[in-house]
Amino acid sequence: AAWREMVDNVKTVATQAFQIWLNQPMDKLGWSLPPINISGFVEPFDTWADMRQLIPLEAWKTDPKAIAYFCSVLPDSAIDDGKDNDVQTTSHDKVKDHAIRFLDNDLKHLWPDAVDSNGFRWPLLLDGASSSDSKAKGQARFGGQFWKANINPTDRYVLSLPGSLRFRISPLDMTYDNLTIAGDWTDCGHQAGCVEAAVMSGRLAAHALSQQPPLEEIVGYDHP
Repeated sequence: AAWREMVDNVKTVATQAFQIWLNQPMDKLGWSLPPINISGFVEPFDTWADMRQLIPLEAWKTDPKAIAYFCSVLPDSAIDDGKDNDVQTTSHDKVKDHAIRFLDNDLKHLWPDAVDSNGFRWPLLLDGASSSDSKAKGQARFGGQFWKANINPTDRYVLSLPGSLRFRISPLDMTYDNLTIAGDWTDCGHQAGCVEAAVMSGRLAAHALSQQPPLEEIVGYDHP
């Protein structure tokens, strides 16, 4: 019954995201502040994360100078076009279109030097071959970047709506022998979709199965 209540009452939304790799650092794009993660910008991508910390961890022939990740909600109305099409492919294509329009029309407010009178400066993008001088021109250079429509049930973002948190199941719930759950959508003490909640949940699941780590060592955990 608890599992059914959680499925019925804990709601989710589809999301859309894209990530770009650039051959110029942020200060050359017009962003002079430190690395940042901001939300509340504009749709269709209201959240930007400066991911420059990943540069030394990725295997590029020529390292990018900046990495930027953008995401937001993908409205359900944008997923199903009412036609007999492959929904995943259609949604994937829509996210690409959204990203290109966002770069051309909205990014100037964050990175004023990344645009000119024609819109986004597409030569700024590195391509999948780790080359800054790809033969692709204009918007076609976006084809070497990453974008995704997260519409599958397991990919959707779990919301923390008022009154819904009590329906989440804890990793410490041992209703079934030798089985627990883990994820930022569980009752883990930090009810938000983020890496911190996922780590807390994973450590609680490990405790449920092995009694390790001790509960007092799980940072942020504050309930029995």
